Amino acid sequence: MTKKDKDLIETHKIRYRLRSTFFYNKLNEYHTYEFPQIITELIPVSNNYDWTGYDKWGVSEEAFQAIKESKLSPIKVFSHPRLLREHPILTGYYRNVSVLSQKAVSYLVNIHPLRFENDNEIDMGEGNALVLSRLFNEHVSLIIENVLGNISEEDINGLLFASTGAQIDGSWRNAIGEESERIVRKMLIKKAIEMSVLTAFNKKSGEVEQLGEAISDHIERIKEYKGFTLNNKKSVLFSSEPDISLIDTDGSTIAAIEIKGGADPAGALERYGAAKKSFENSLNDNEDVETVLVASCLTPEVESRLGKDNEIKTYFNLTSLLVHKEEKERFLNYIFKKLLDL
Repeated sequence: MTKKDKDLIETHKIRYRLRSTFFYNKLNEYHTYEFPQIITELIPVSNNYDWTGYDKWGVSEEAFQAIKESKLSPIKVFSHPRLLREHPILTGYYRNVSVLSQKAVSYLVNIHPLRFENDNEIDMGEGNALVLSRLFNEHVSLIIENVLGNISEEDINGLLFASTGAQIDGSWRNAIGEESERIVRKMLIKKAIEMSVLTAFNKKSGEVEQLGEAISDHIERIKEYKGFTLNNKKSVLFSSEPDISLIDTDGSTIAAIEIKGGADPAGALERYGAAKKSFENSLNDNEDVETVLVASCLTPEVESRLGKDNEIKTYFNLTSLLVHKEEKERFLNYIFKKLLDL
């Protein structure tokens, strides 16, 4: 196998491993698993919603009758303007059931749905609720009209997940670096919890959150955290340039960690240069800082430069951390035992 073939295999390994975790995280972030439960809880009160004007909301007569015959509640399929105003977060549900991307909604009706999908307290207003309901209902009506036989709850959930998956796939191309950072940060949190050295989380909101029993809940909410504190009075901070900082008891920086998870070998030198720039800033503040690079797709040229680079003191192959347990343990031991002295 040639070096080029090995580089290509490594590229695919890092891309698909990160893609898997990215998809899972996004399904949670987009509330995809929550939606069916929210709708189920609303169905007992669905009679409180008047569907007399369904045709004004973009629902075709054929589609409406088909749903009545299927025994499905209308709110399982169709967007009611009042319901949308009461529960703006369901914008994401009805958008995906109608198989429309956020970009498509923005293009078709000049309303970007993201602000409603992320904030359940916002009032979208009468006009927006009506326009969005019409759009979603027109599209889902067309789907129902083309179904051979009755449409089922499984069909609706299938549309929800298929459409969400397409949206996630579209955003994946620009998110590999972000997902790489998330993976490494989760590694550090899990290890600190396993070692019983994590005392609290520092939230981006400025609040301090104590470690609870639901470990998985903390890990899934990693985007809320700015870092965490340790029982030896040191801390780990998440930021950008560097991506992770290890902080000593007096506030000085022990180590700066840069994570470069790009999957394109052609961009390896560019990622190396970006890491160096970040490390230069850290070293200007404190020349004793340990600089740690965690990167994928380390080409022969980049590895050659790393071997001669006095500013990057240690580097790890991100792909190896994800694939080989012993390499992951070597990295974590280096961070917690050598650098944090735990």
